[in-house]
Amino acid sequence: MTHDQVSGWAALIDKYGILPIMAIVFLATTFFFVRKLLKGELVPREFLTKAEQQRDEMAKMLGENTGALQQVTIAVNNLKRDEARRG
Repeated sequence: MTHDQVSGWAALIDKYGILPIMAIVFLATTFFFVRKLLKGELVPREFLTKAEQQRDEMAKMLGENTGALQQVTIAVNNLKRDEARRG
């Protein structure tokens, strides 16, 4: 902080007292954190951990389903290729 900024804060404190200035700083800080919570940028750790576990489970399930689908696709393509060779 520069000397001018400190002088400005000191003048406000002399004029209004410390309590209103601290209240404004507290309200601004509270508003900042509430806004982050509402936007989803600030998430409690347990919610984040639960979401990561669910994401990992879903990726695993999707991988299992995709593997079975690929096997069916390969089998169908082999049948089509065999039919094309036969005529």
